[in-house]
Amino acid sequence: MPNDHQRFTGINLHGSDQHGIGTWKSLCGESNEDIINVFYEITGNTPEDIELGHARWLLGASLWYGEAIKCPTLDDYAVWLREEQGEEPCLPDDPKNGLLHDWRHAKGTWLYPGNQEFWLASQRMMTWDNNKIDRYLRLEEIASHSTHVIICCSTGIRPALHETPFNAMEYPNRVREVFERVIRADKAPIAWLMSQEFFQQDLQGNHAKLVDHLKATAELVADLCHFAVPMRELGDVYGGSQMAERNALFRAIRQGAPQLPVACHERALEQIPVDDFAGVDGDVISLLQTGFDTPTGGHNRPKDEVSAGNHTYDGAAGFVSQNASRMAGWQAAGRMERHTNAVGEHSIPDVYAGQPWQPTRPLDNARRRGKILLQHGAQFDLSAGASKG
Repeated sequence: MPNDHQRFTGINLHGSDQHGIGTWKSLCGESNEDIINVFYEITGNTPEDIELGHARWLLGASLWYGEAIKCPTLDDYAVWLREEQGEEPCLPDDPKNGLLHDWRHAKGTWLYPGNQEFWLASQRMMTWDNNKIDRYLRLEEIASHSTHVIICCSTGIRPALHETPFNAMEYPNRVREVFERVIRADKAPIAWLMSQEFFQQDLQGNHAKLVDHLKATAELVADLCHFAVPMRELGDVYGGSQMAERNALFRAIRQGAPQLPVACHERALEQIPVDDFAGVDGDVISLLQTGFDTPTGGHNRPKDEVSAGNHTYDGAAGFVSQNASRMAGWQAAGRMERHTNAVGEHSIPDVYAGQPWQPTRPLDNARRRGKILLQHGAQFDLSAGASKG
C-alpha cells in the first residue's frame, strides 16, 4: 500500500492504478493545468499565484513540512473549494424528485453494471466528481431498472473494490450535494452510513466512535434518503453473541433520525435477529443476502436444498420465506412495530476475469431470480431491480 509521500511524489509507484490523481507530477507541475481547471470551473476565475500555492499545499506540498495532506485528490480539492466559496450544489437539468418513489416497492441494481469504471458505485460515489455521478445515473442499468441508489457515506481503503477514503462528517456539504444530485435524477438514495473499512481504519474499531458517527450521519441525511443501513454484513463486525452492540447501532440511527426506516444487512444465508431492533420503533427492514451460488429454489426440489447453521432452506427462496415468516411472528408478538422483508444481494455481474464471486449473472437472468424471491416473501429487490409485475 503506497504511503502519502509516495502518492504525492509518485516515487516507486508504477502503473495508472497506483499513480491515479494526487501526485506532484500530475497536479503540481510547471503548468498547474489541473488545478487551474478545477479552480476556474468552481470560481469562474483564473487562480492567482498565492491561490495556486495554497492549492499545492492542500494537495500535498504540506508533506515536505511534516503536515498531513488536506486534499488527497483533485476531487477533494474541488469539495474544499466549493465549501470555501459557499457554492450551492450544481444540479442536473430538468430536476425531478426521486423521493417520491415508494421505498416499499424499491428497485435497485446495487452490483450492476459490471463495467469497472462504475462497478460498486455505492462505495465510490462520494469521491467522484459530479460529471461521473451523472454518467453513472444515465447508465441503462440505473436509469431504466432502478428507483433507488445505494450511497455509502463514509468509506475507507479497499483496493479490490476501488474504495478510497471519505469521511462524511468532514465534508457534510458534499454528502448532501451527492444525495441531492441523485434525487434530482429521479432516484431515491439509500444511505449506507459507513463501510466496514471506515469503521476499522478511521474509527479504529472503537464502538463509542461508531455509535456517535452513525447517529450524526443519520441526522445529516435523514431528509434525503428513504432508509439507512449501518454497514454491510454486520455479522462480520458484531456476531450473534454481541447483541447489545448490534442493537446500539440501530438505536443510534433512530436517535439521529427519529422517523427514518432502518435496515440490517447480513452475510449470506444469515437471518436477521429480531433483537437488532429492540427498542427501535417505526419501520425496520431485513435486507437479506442469499449468496450468489445459492440455488434460487422455490420449487421444493431436493437439488435446491441448502443448509446454514441449524437451518435448511429450499434455496434462496426458502431462506427469504423463512425470515419473512419468523419476523412476522415477532411483529405479531409486539417485538417490532413494522417489519419489511427485502433482499439486498442475490446476484453479481461479470466484473473481471478470475473474480472470486461466482456464478455471475447477466442482469436479465438476475431479474428473473429476483422475481422468484419476491414471490417468496421479499417485498423489494435491491440486487437486480426485479418487480412482481
